[in-house]
Amino acid sequence: MSQSRHPDARIEELTAKKAQLDAQIAALDARRRLAQKKDEDRLKWLLGTLVFDRLSAEPALQSIVRRDLPDRLTQRDRDRGLWQILFPDTQEDRS
Repeated sequence: MSQSRHPDARIEELTAKKAQLDAQIAALDARRRLAQKKDEDRLKWLLGTLVFDRLSAEPALQSIVRRDLPDRLTQRDRDRGLWQILFPDTQEDRS
């Protein structure tokens, strides 16, 4: 009779191990995704800093930003107000 229960016990043991492995895989995957997100955020910050620092000295870059940035700004007052920080000499009204 113990032999007929043995396969059931082994199935339960393996199922428990599988659940542990699935949890470990999920945790590692979450850590990997978080690290990727941090890397992407850092890259965006570095790129943004480069563009911001070069903006006044590069007329071509300034033209691109003037053309494309307004489409990325939201309707929130704070986002719209950022335009005046970059280009204080212009009135940007694309509402």
